[in-house]
Amino acid sequence: MTAPPLVLQWGRERYMLKYDDEDLRDTTLGQFKEVCREVTGVPSSGMKLIFSGATMKDDSSPLAYYGVYPGASVKLIGRKDSGEQSTPVTQEEREENALIHKIDDISNEATDRLSSRMQAYLADAQLYMDQFLSGAMGDMDADALAPIKSSERKKLDDAYTYMSEALMQYLLKVDSVECPLNADKARQRRRQAVRLLHSWLDQIDSKNTSVKQAEANVSQ
Repeated sequence: MTAPPLVLQWGRERYMLKYDDEDLRDTTLGQFKEVCREVTGVPSSGMKLIFSGATMKDDSSPLAYYGVYPGASVKLIGRKDSGEQSTPVTQEEREENALIHKIDDISNEATDRLSSRMQAYLADAQLYMDQFLSGAMGDMDADALAPIKSSERKKLDDAYTYMSEALMQYLLKVDSVECPLNADKARQRRRQAVRLLHSWLDQIDSKNTSVKQAEANVSQ
């Protein structure tokens, strides 16, 4: 299962960073600050990173030491230095930044709308298989169990249809963002957004297939 992205919050901006459990064990706070600097432009020496209400201070400690987990939110406090703020921005850079913000807006909207729904669907689908397809309720009256099972199955179908259609819509939105060949950062951000959305789609597709296979096994 693909890990949900780590969310870096900086003012009104939010950045989705791909970190799984192994990455969090291997990446020190100092290394993570450099990633944050590259993303935001805030000097690593002038930034403060906060997780779960506490400031992370020891640059030599891995992120996992602070309890950071995939899907968690880390808050960044800091400002770009005056030298970077006064650097002239070209028209191409402004256009690329606008593309990046557009892609991030799509990713953030998808995350806000679907992340919790996806986790709930995966859990509900597993519970459905455990309760109705594993024989755990074999001692219950079949006629009494049938409407309950049918109702739970319909909820799963509705949730799967909703999420799969929504994810396809977001993929189309991301795909519609046209990035020039020289807009390397925007093109990379678009690839990251596509990978994230595809990973979610793969997860719900896989679970939906597992449910159907379990049902087929029971009916044999």
